[in-house]
Amino acid sequence: MNPIAFAVPVFFVLILLELWVAHSRGVSVYRLKDSLTSINVGIMSEFSKAIGGLISLVMYTLITDRFGAFTWDVSNPMTWVSALLLYDFCYYWVHRTGHEINILWASHVVHHSSEEFNLSTALRQSSTGFLFRWIFYIPLALLGYPIKVFVVVGLIDFVYQYWVHTQLIGKLGWLEYVVVTPSNHRVHHGQNDYCIDKNYGGVFSIWDRMFGTYADERDDEAPVYGIRKPIESWNPLWANLHHFVQIWQQVTSAENWRHRLMYIFAKPSWTPAKEDATEVFNAQHFSRFDTPASTGLLRFAFVGTFVGATLLMVYFYLQSRLPQPLRIAYCVVMVLAIASIGWRMTQARSYGLMHAKRGSEHA
Repeated sequence: MNPIAFAVPVFFVLILLELWVAHSRGVSVYRLKDSLTSINVGIMSEFSKAIGGLISLVMYTLITDRFGAFTWDVSNPMTWVSALLLYDFCYYWVHRTGHEINILWASHVVHHSSEEFNLSTALRQSSTGFLFRWIFYIPLALLGYPIKVFVVVGLIDFVYQYWVHTQLIGKLGWLEYVVVTPSNHRVHHGQNDYCIDKNYGGVFSIWDRMFGTYADERDDEAPVYGIRKPIESWNPLWANLHHFVQIWQQVTSAENWRHRLMYIFAKPSWTPAKEDATEVFNAQHFSRFDTPASTGLLRFAFVGTFVGATLLMVYFYLQSRLPQPLRIAYCVVMVLAIASIGWRMTQARSYGLMHAKRGSEHA
């Protein structure tokens, strides 16, 4: 069974715990529609990985078998320690290029699209990341680390990053200098000028300090979460595709090949009019996306998300027993079903605006 299947129940228990702690402190860190969207993006990501995620494992195995330089003793703790350090170093570059190269940002942007910051935000993972990520881990394959080691340290790196998505834990003293913490990861998710392109580490913050991309959380300027070009949608499918669509529109309307290539490979902020475009962020002008929602719609979305999570667990259990065509069909149906929940919540906005307009016409 997929190891993530064992982590999913723990993730949801911790979300409930965070809700309870926040309530006991009298603070609000969750909005239902945003959190349901984050969970649905996460569910969609796992179904997408079931279709395309094997690419990284297949490529890693092929490279290791053909070019692996060393044989590693998996009973030696240093094998695991060195593999984790190297994996996290590679992750730093996966993450950094995911912010600094537009086509890679198109894949990663979904994780930053939430305008909240809580444990459900950690579940908002890309459904297209498997297309690019495996390339950055080739050094581990060339060094010959066994596929078992690669998978386990990858899971450790992934699971570790879950707990740092919270506003309820303050700064942690000397740990801020060594590992990724909630405080320095809040900076990473901020739109504020001092937050942009900072704190890319997965487990260790030392890489950011080495390469000049570290920033401390400021006591006088709390991070404002989200992206500067908000998607304004609860649809997890659109969250994954919207920036690819934007790049396609930019490329097809570009005046020359240089501009086309720059739209794909330059920074996301690049424009022909201003080669090094830098937008100044004003927190006072920021308002979080929201839509009207009836109690019935929220119940529908909540139940649909719960059913989706349940069917994901069922899929984890049945995956090894299903023939490949049936696996693909199961995943495609679930991706479309999950997308329909977000589409319905977003459509409520159009209905609300239309209803308000009609009301003003009759006034």
